[in-house]
Amino acid sequence: MLQSLLAQRFGLTVHRETRELPMYAPEVSKAGPKLKVSATDGTGPDSADATFFSPKLTKGSDGFPEIAGGQNLPRSYEMVLGGSDGIMYKLWARRETVEQLADRLSAQLSRPVVDKTGLKDVYDFALTWTVDNGGAGIPRTGPPPDMIEMHSSPILSDPGLSIFAALPAQLGLKLEAKRGPLEIGRASCRERV
Repeated sequence: MLQSLLAQRFGLTVHRETRELPMYAPEVSKAGPKLKVSATDGTGPDSADATFFSPKLTKGSDGFPEIAGGQNLPRSYEMVLGGSDGIMYKLWARRETVEQLADRLSAQLSRPVVDKTGLKDVYDFALTWTVDNGGAGIPRTGPPPDMIEMHSSPILSDPGLSIFAALPAQLGLKLEAKRGPLEIGRASCRERV
């Protein structure tokens, strides 16, 4: 309905086509997935106040913030830690599919990530990975204060935490660089007088 309204008022036309483009495809590694099927479906009593719930943070074994154990998290949480040499992402996922994880990673990798695992359940998992910022500034997610905690110390103490190494080690998934069919759309608009 919205598309036809935009076409009538502004002459918007959309052309969709499928092209072979570079992408990443998560697949199950040889060792198998290390994902825990979620015990709840997100409709229990704890989900009503999920917007207002703040998990208790503690100092983890790596010296960085960690969500304290024993908490029943009603939704997923992500923390971004900026340091002098890079960025660390920590994700505590609740009731998420591998397809939702692929969507999250698409933004991080600047390339489409298309789920090829065949895993259809919803999972609870934790994932930590780092990105070398190449000496650039730390990207902000909003005006300060935001969800990024700044550290003057290095973040990349473990080079094995790139997303390509973290996925197999922590979740039993691997990212494969591929080319595959992706639907893209091009829109053009002409003003009506």
